[in-house]
Amino acid sequence: MSTRFIVAEMITHNFIFKGAGCNQEDARAALLKAWTTHRNDLLAQYPERAAILPEAGRMEEHFRIYYLEFEINAGYRGNDRLV
Repeated sequence: MSTRFIVAEMITHNFIFKGAGCNQEDARAALLKAWTTHRNDLLAQYPERAAILPEAGRMEEHFRIYYLEFEINAGYRGNDRLV
């Protein structure tokens, strides 16, 4: 069992999206799945915005994804481990 996990974080104009996983690829996939859910919800209400809301595979052309590593059973303040 792994003693760490990765959080992928993407800050857009209006929201912070996060995804967690055992490695960067899993965390990135979870984050982009959250973006896709958000995008689909918006398009259900505002279909005319399809051209301005990028699909998941193109998000990194617009926003950077940051990766944070955390240990299980550790205590943090922000991103800094305290215990």
